[in-house]
Amino acid sequence: MNNRVCILLLEPSFLVREGIKTLLSQIGQAFRIEEVDTVIDDLDKLLSRVKPEIAMINPALLAKKTIFNRDTDQQSNVIFIGLMHDEVSTNTIAKFDFCIHINDEKAEMNKVVEQAYRRLSDLDTDTESNNLSEREISILKLVALGNTNNEIAEKLFISVHTVMTHRKNITRKLGIKTVSGLTVYAILNKLIKVEELGGSANFVR
Repeated sequence: MNNRVCILLLEPSFLVREGIKTLLSQIGQAFRIEEVDTVIDDLDKLLSRVKPEIAMINPALLAKKTIFNRDTDQQSNVIFIGLMHDEVSTNTIAKFDFCIHINDEKAEMNKVVEQAYRRLSDLDTDTESNNLSEREISILKLVALGNTNNEIAEKLFISVHTVMTHRKNITRKLGIKTVSGLTVYAILNKLIKVEELGGSANFVR
């Protein structure tokens, strides 16, 4: 992970922004922050300009027409933390990797931020093409064993969006795009055994 984490903070309240910055400063991780306090209608454009590793967003600052699509190049590698002021729908919560409510206790907020930093460490991968992180190896094993993104997310206690990001990194590093190809790779590198595949092992015989 870079020594200085870039954080995008979308929040209209000055007091909340200052509180978030104080919270971040007490975590002990160097960071730089870009603040936005007005409604935005092009999230991808903002992300492309700022290039944050973490985005802390009050959903009220996203215009209704704003596209929140975690599959885009701009959004797929960003960890999103929702800053919730009021009750929000389950669909809104599902868009974020983590959520903080402004009425949460300090200890709970600290916990969420620390989890985000740990997640960032998992996502920060070596630039060499075939050097998989421990998290990527875990996900590769589960993919090879036939698990869906949702199943992997449940087993590893991470979001589906994070699973998808890891899978993109695995594909980029290994140059293997198919599940069958990843399965063969996992077997050849002794990450899984053929016996674990059950009836789905025919293609590797």
